[in-house]
Amino acid sequence: MNAKPVLIVGLFNKENKNNHNYISAAEQLAVLLSANNINIIRTSFYKNKLLRLIDTVYTIIKNNAKIEIAIVPLYGTRPSFIWQEIATRALKLFRKKIILIVHGGSIPQRMEVNATHFLKSLRRADVAVCPSAYLQQYLKQHCVNTMLIENVLDLSVYTFCQRASVDAHIMWMRAFEDTYNPEMAIRVAGLLKKKYPHFTMVMAGKDEGMLDSIKLLSKQNQLNNHIIFPGFISMQQKLEYAQKQHIYICTNRIDNAPVSLIEFMALGLPIVSVNTGGIPYIIKDGYNGLLVDLDDDAAMVQKIELLINNSSMASSIAENAYHYSRQYGKENVLKKWLNLFDQLQLKSA
Repeated sequence: MNAKPVLIVGLFNKENKNNHNYISAAEQLAVLLSANNINIIRTSFYKNKLLRLIDTVYTIIKNNAKIEIAIVPLYGTRPSFIWQEIATRALKLFRKKIILIVHGGSIPQRMEVNATHFLKSLRRADVAVCPSAYLQQYLKQHCVNTMLIENVLDLSVYTFCQRASVDAHIMWMRAFEDTYNPEMAIRVAGLLKKKYPHFTMVMAGKDEGMLDSIKLLSKQNQLNNHIIFPGFISMQQKLEYAQKQHIYICTNRIDNAPVSLIEFMALGLPIVSVNTGGIPYIIKDGYNGLLVDLDDDAAMVQKIELLINNSSMASSIAENAYHYSRQYGKENVLKKWLNLFDQLQLKSA
């Protein structure tokens, strides 16, 4: 592609900050492209939504003559949707090529209620990039031009841990909010404790309003000596917990392409997950993970026991999951992005 910079709209950390608690998908993509000699313009560093919107529009206007292609995230929540709407309308006014990255796992459900606004946004873009086949297939039903490009992971920092067997040492990692259904994890923990007195669980993640209630639920179920809540964890902590914990569980009510699943696939933990959203497009039941219905606590416990009692199955699932995770590596994802940029530039030539 040519030397014109690519504008990436999203939430970024300030460059002079060394202790980043959260790295957005936009920032991960910017790092990938920048490392491969693609000039990137980022917006915005403001966490406040109004300031971020103002800064985004200002950046688009300021760099109008420089940019040809812009990448904008599309989420399902209303504030993010409005922010995206204003940004893409401004970009369209300046006749820029627009790539929408569809992140929101709730978008299909929201479109079932009212698809009009989403379709207008999606069709304003030149292409909608989907990080999962789940969203891609759904949007194709609405005649949206899509391309599948996975979320990028630096797989070099994940160490695969191969075990001869697994035990009742469970890992759960998501934000503490209703979308990720941490109550199900507590209920599963209660059932496991009855069968495995040595059972342990790590429940890691950012508090989005539910952490206190989940800790109380844990105490009420006499799980205090079995569950720890370390908060948001760094990459080094993930590596350490992946050595100690043996099975990763996912309890999400809604999701698209959860990066946490891919992370623990790369780390060697066999996964037992609910089958919501895009998860069945990632996990093939019995091959690279095990699936249960949402809120089916007993089924999740049974699948965990199946792994504990069948070491060859646990090992096979972990290895298959590890090989699946390789497609999220830098080389594969970068190649897809460069191909997309070339296609868009050919169209505008």
